[in-house]
Amino acid sequence: MNYIAHTPPSEKPELQPHLYSSHIKEMVEYGCPLLKYLLSFSEIDGEQKKILLQTFKAALMLHDMGKLDEENQSVLRGERKGRLPVDHLDAGVAIADSMQNELAAWIIRGHHSPGLSSKKSEKYFIRQLTAETGMKLSTTSLRGLRHKRLANGNSLVKEDFLRHFDAIKKTDSNINNYIARQKECCGVWPDVSMRLPESGLTTRLILSCLVDADHGSAGAYSLGTSLQPFVPLNTLWNKRLSALDKYIRSLRKDVTGLEKERNELRELFYQHCYTDELLKSKLAMCSAPVGLGKTTSVMAYLLRKSIENNASRIIVIAPFSNIIDQTVKVLRKAIVLEGEEPEQIVVAHHHKADFSDKDMRQYTVLWRAPIVVTTAVQFFETLASANPTKLRKLQAVVGASIFIDESHACLPAWLLKISWHWLRELSNSWGCNIVFSSGSMVEFWNDRYLIGEEEVQQLPDLFSKNLQKKAMVAETKRVEFREFEDALSLNDIIDKIQDIQLWNGLHKQIRPSCLIIMNTVQSAAVVAYSLASVLNDMGNSLQNKQVLHLSTALAPKDRDIILKEIQRRQEDSEWNQSRWYLIATSCVEAGVDLDFSIGFRERCSVTSFLQVAGRINRHGLRSSGLLYDFSIVPENGLNKHPGFEDASIVFLELWSDIIRPEISLAELSTTAIRKEYSRINEKDKEGSDNIFFEEKKLDFQEVEREYHIIKTDTATVIIDADVVQKLELGIPVSWQNIQESSVQLWSNKIQKWHLHPVARCKNDDIFSWTDTYEYDSSFLGIMGGILKIDKFFKNEGGII
Repeated sequence: MNYIAHTPPSEKPELQPHLYSSHIKEMVEYGCPLLKYLLSFSEIDGEQKKILLQTFKAALMLHDMGKLDEENQSVLRGERKGRLPVDHLDAGVAIADSMQNELAAWIIRGHHSPGLSSKKSEKYFIRQLTAETGMKLSTTSLRGLRHKRLANGNSLVKEDFLRHFDAIKKTDSNINNYIARQKECCGVWPDVSMRLPESGLTTRLILSCLVDADHGSAGAYSLGTSLQPFVPLNTLWNKRLSALDKYIRSLRKDVTGLEKERNELRELFYQHCYTDELLKSKLAMCSAPVGLGKTTSVMAYLLRKSIENNASRIIVIAPFSNIIDQTVKVLRKAIVLEGEEPEQIVVAHHHKADFSDKDMRQYTVLWRAPIVVTTAVQFFETLASANPTKLRKLQAVVGASIFIDESHACLPAWLLKISWHWLRELSNSWGCNIVFSSGSMVEFWNDRYLIGEEEVQQLPDLFSKNLQKKAMVAETKRVEFREFEDALSLNDIIDKIQDIQLWNGLHKQIRPSCLIIMNTVQSAAVVAYSLASVLNDMGNSLQNKQVLHLSTALAPKDRDIILKEIQRRQEDSEWNQSRWYLIATSCVEAGVDLDFSIGFRERCSVTSFLQVAGRINRHGLRSSGLLYDFSIVPENGLNKHPGFEDASIVFLELWSDIIRPEISLAELSTTAIRKEYSRINEKDKEGSDNIFFEEKKLDFQEVEREYHIIKTDTATVIIDADVVQKLELGIPVSWQNIQESSVQLWSNKIQKWHLHPVARCKNDDIFSWTDTYEYDSSFLGIMGGILKIDKFFKNEGGII
């Protein structure tokens, strides 16, 4: 008899149902080779690998076993309407429990929301279930319904436990029928026992493989095809390294003065990464200062490491989406081979657009490409996740060469300990080569105060001692630091950034441009709007604007257009002798190849200030550059970022060291982070230890709930009416288009501004901007819609 796994999607009712036997067969043929490939990078011993593969095959075959219940089949055949009446997870968990295979039970239970459980919570739940119902279950059992297992604000009541009791009894009474049907259509599964691994990362990786196979099979069916067996990527690392070297040679040019010195140092660094002996360590750092071509030089090194280790892919991690955009452009020019589609070889992934609805899974970003460029939020929160949809892409990390760019800005201090623990495990146990890179390097891995005694490790530096000495001499000539002691009002800021005296003659040198960085999106928009008004610049076209604005108030596709205009002005143009201004947030302070005569940075952290210095006289075109530090008077629309209060105090404490030319930037940056960490409240310090201990205890739900790089409740908001309409109608839209046409907003602002969720995406926190507000694509982005400036700031609120 044919049993059904999935019914046709609403947009393709003509499809025949997806047979259960086909679904399981596809998953086994895809999932087993996938895990076997990942285990080729692993340090797990041979016998354990065999047991792990057998366990995984059993989980693949049993994960949907409860769908074989006749009541579920009746719904799947269309004889009854509604959701499946029997929770289809408990049957597979029951078989795994009978085999004493704890890992199989956990990943079967975890392959649907809410995902991986927490060990302490499950033990407590089973004890309560036993007490309330008299049912005898082992404390490691995961039996029962997947929902209503934990108290959510209210204690579980007797009725809750009775529902679980009934579900278990239902499974137990029909289990022999399920077994017979399973064997009839799919054959026999491996009968093997296995405990839950001590490593939470290992369990997440195994679940990732199962979910990838499951969602892949369901997604292929909904498109009218079938999931093909797994085949590793053809990465072509040797050819990409040759292409990169050819690209670097094409960039060389004859220059003079400070620019010549900088180019010579850049060339020395590149050759060091391209030709010198590879480091034996799988973990390394790169402390090269800004403007020395870290992206291409570190990529040369990692391509060589990838050749040596036959890496699965290269993953580049950055703190800000604009760095991703620039990195992607460079890499597509440098290492994509002739005849390849650049968008398929180098993929950018910034926003959290992971879809839970099976009809929307085509939009999920899966890190499939040879080179993936993603945010620190995406990467590290995936490592911490218990959610099956988010975890689907985790398996792509195994065996990868990982480049953590601008690493100083990727993680808050209180998450360094647990994040470093995961990175060490990826390197030591799962074949990953990892390079941390920053012009203001924070060497947290060598700091007992930040990560704990047992995890301390010294990392070799790709930027040699000899290169460091040469770079220090060049840096002292490039930029000078100054400060305003008194806080500045909005009018003060507008006056001072135009003050010729403060420019110190730089307005007469080539490309006289000014960078102003504010701590909040709101403040940046207010300064940009006010300056443009003073200069009568509001009505000018983008190419003719004296005032440009760049922040996350703009969607990536619009930021890209503005960034292109900024980059145009970095070369010979009509702006060579005319002043212009860029008002931005921290999104341009790191990793972006921009060059300004003078800069003004609202007081923030030491590392942020040093990064902004990298955008001032970046290439040594001028006699020297200037960077001013200032604080603000929070009025007339300017608002302070509450998260930078401690960092600003530390900044003032270290000002004398900041302006001392001979100090090591890595030493200064690490000292600053240590001081900032010492000032955070005890609750956050305790949270740092707690999340580490929760990971050790395999409390997956708690780790996911507490691990957030940005402590805000944000959601994706789409600013393109056409994209919104297509999503609501179920018309296919590429994930790239969704990503490029959206911004991230705090959930409380979404509620305050009454934004509507996009139909079919209600469970995924995807909202529409277009049916409520205007959007200013060439200047202020969403701020153009909510800022009819005077009117907006008379109301309470604002955004950070």
